[in-house]
Amino acid sequence: MSHELRTPITVIDGFNKLLLSEAPGVLTEEQRHYLEQSRRSCQRLNLFVGNLLEQERQRIGEATPHRAPSCLDTLLDDVAAFLTPLVAESGQVLELTLAPDATRAFFDPSAVEQVLVNLIGNGLKYGPKGGTLRVQCQRLGGEPAMVEISVQDEGPGVPEEERERIFEPYVRRAEHAGSGGLGLGLAICRRIVEAHGGYIGVGEGPDGGCRFAFTLPAEGAES
Repeated sequence: MSHELRTPITVIDGFNKLLLSEAPGVLTEEQRHYLEQSRRSCQRLNLFVGNLLEQERQRIGEATPHRAPSCLDTLLDDVAAFLTPLVAESGQVLELTLAPDATRAFFDPSAVEQVLVNLIGNGLKYGPKGGTLRVQCQRLGGEPAMVEISVQDEGPGVPEEERERIFEPYVRRAEHAGSGGLGLGLAICRRIVEAHGGYIGVGEGPDGGCRFAFTLPAEGAES
């Protein structure tokens, strides 16, 4: 099913890239703008398909994370680069901050990448133009040692009574019901994080907005 769903998107995006290269001919600014919008739509559709496929893999028990000591700083840089078009479109600033002792953890990079793309993507979706989306990594005390990754936006926030329920499959907040999506992203995030032995939750940031945070075993603390 993955091939059947992804191949048409890949073909469309391939034509977008070909046209943007101007190999077939020089583009006007308006044409370039429309093609760039088409590329962003392909990226979003790829994320949507990825969510559906991950949900199905989780349902039938195939999604076992391949955990190993890995670099969080490299992963965050890769995710930021991947989301560059969406950051630009949102009109926000993406700010990454990693504590020196929180650059490595014990995790599956491809699985945690999906968590970060979902959480940062939500922040870009609901945060205001001109705002700052802050991604921070810090090492937590206690045993076993954990690394916490948080994503804080400046949007409207999540009412306290909805903060647990939004991690259930197919649940969407009423005011966002018309904004697209099936409400799978956060459910998948929770399953991935829990499969790593971590925890994910949402609260209010110091200055309002949403603060999503999840934990991963620190390097050397894995069981």
